[in-house]
Amino acid sequence: MEALTISFSLLFTFVLSLLPPLLDGIERKVRAKIQSRFGPPTFLQTWYDLFKLGVKELKIPLSGESAVFLVMLSLLVALMSLYAVVYVVLTLTNIDLIVLAMFLVLVVTSHSLGLVASATTSNPFALIGGYRSILLAVLNELGLIVGSFLSIFLGLKLATHYSVSTLATYLLSLAILFVATYVSSGRLPFDIHEAEPELASGILIEFSGKVLGFYIYSHLLIRYVLSLLVAVALISPLTLFFPSLLVAFLISLLLSTLLYIAYGVVATLLGRTRVDIGVRTLFIYYLIVLTVLVIFTWIGI
Repeated sequence: MEALTISFSLLFTFVLSLLPPLLDGIERKVRAKIQSRFGPPTFLQTWYDLFKLGVKELKIPLSGESAVFLVMLSLLVALMSLYAVVYVVLTLTNIDLIVLAMFLVLVVTSHSLGLVASATTSNPFALIGGYRSILLAVLNELGLIVGSFLSIFLGLKLATHYSVSTLATYLLSLAILFVATYVSSGRLPFDIHEAEPELASGILIEFSGKVLGFYIYSHLLIRYVLSLLVAVALISPLTLFFPSLLVAFLISLLLSTLLYIAYGVVATLLGRTRVDIGVRTLFIYYLIVLTVLVIFTWIGI
């Protein structure tokens, strides 16, 4: 049974690894429609862009050998994160908390490697963008870990032992998870490493060709993993209603696709703000929600 689960996880990981650039193409078309623009000519445009970058010569940035290594390592960890979340869905009714913890470590590691890669180049604009992203990540990763772990754990608890207090804390942990995954996806107004026009794409300024292609693909993979993570948290209280975990997996795929597009729509509706406002707003939000969560747990609501 374990070997069968691992085989299915590997197969689904391979199939799903092809999906993020397609979803990005759909998101770009939807955003263009909302903004009354024509947008990319086809949903496959992101795949075409990645292919064009992939056939260009390998150009290593000045003093950036470490950056290339870290980008490739980030891509590898992103693929491992995708495998881990697929495995979590296929074993949802009998989930191992250690596997869930390892999955969260992989997501945070992949995200962090991409940020550190930019800080290893000698370009001052890339350094500024990288440090801004690291500052935001230090604040947000805590919300991502707490929101992910609590929402899945409490969701599974709700499936067997319903109570008002569990439902209340589950909904609060979902509120944390939604915001944390949105911020980690690097969409407006939390793309602060690119939030200043003079930064010219900030952390990406030294990357080109294959390296830039691998960085973008790794970033899109993590975006999709985050959407799939929210989908897992949403279906966790309903696991007993599914005839099999394969059905739960297919429903989580549909939900993750809708969430990916929904995040893109939210980013279109939000404006760009000052760099410091994004961090301050996120800090106040986490402080309020976590305080309410602790109070609810303490008084047993």
